[in-house]
Amino acid sequence: MRVRILCLLSAREVRVSVRSRWTLVGAASFTVLAVAVAQLGMAGAERWGIATLDRTSAALLNLVLLFVPLLTLPLGASSFCGEAEDGTLPYLVAQPVTRGEVFAGKLVGLLSAMSLSLLIGFGAAAAVLGIQGGVSVGAFAALAGGAWLLGVVTTTLGVLLSTAARSRARALAAAVGAWLVLVFLCDFGVLALAASQTLGPGALFGISLANPLQATKTLSALAISERLEILGPVGVHAVRELGRPALAALLCGTLAAWTLLSSSAAFLLFRRENLA
Repeated sequence: MRVRILCLLSAREVRVSVRSRWTLVGAASFTVLAVAVAQLGMAGAERWGIATLDRTSAALLNLVLLFVPLLTLPLGASSFCGEAEDGTLPYLVAQPVTRGEVFAGKLVGLLSAMSLSLLIGFGAAAAVLGIQGGVSVGAFAALAGGAWLLGVVTTTLGVLLSTAARSRARALAAAVGAWLVLVFLCDFGVLALAASQTLGPGALFGISLANPLQATKTLSALAISERLEILGPVGVHAVRELGRPALAALLCGTLAAWTLLSSSAAFLLFRRENLA
């Protein structure tokens, strides 16, 4: 794989994302939502008797879990199938480049565009919230790191949907469906199992671990606060059984496995696709 070709293709993908205004709109939307959520978190802190830092950080973490997949899943889902429909992707493949270089270049470009969007959004939000206080530098950095890890996973998952759906409309519909499943249905399923008392804390943690959003939430919560109650009962059980370092390593491994499996499956589908 030639590095120069990879850089050219990834730079092209970033330019396409910026021209489509997806990156800038996502960054601006996250800035506005982050400031609004932080204001709400700080406003009710004294009334509820909760530390401002913990309340605001928890509110921003929930925003990250909702917003980042909603931004990155459609970004990845519209990439390959969208260019296949307008004829750009067959043109790229017809050039003296390998399909592996095309796939890697587009994926790196999408991840770079996602990183740029989060960097602008978090940077602008940090500038505004830093004046008002309420969120420490360490907690905000942990939130940004967790958002980036989640963005990597959901972007590659969107790419997998894009290569599997074969049309932009189906890929975007699948991206919205995946967002609903990850954000809402998985949580409802875990709550139903917990309410039925058919599974113990260990089994519930294993099921939660399979959801990249829950893995990111637990990993970020470990870095944000020393208070165990912020993790919930399943997270508290995992910390007591594994310890913080081992649990953090396990969660990072889960996110890495999601990324590797999604990108590998997407590449296999892309390599076999007939673009003539």
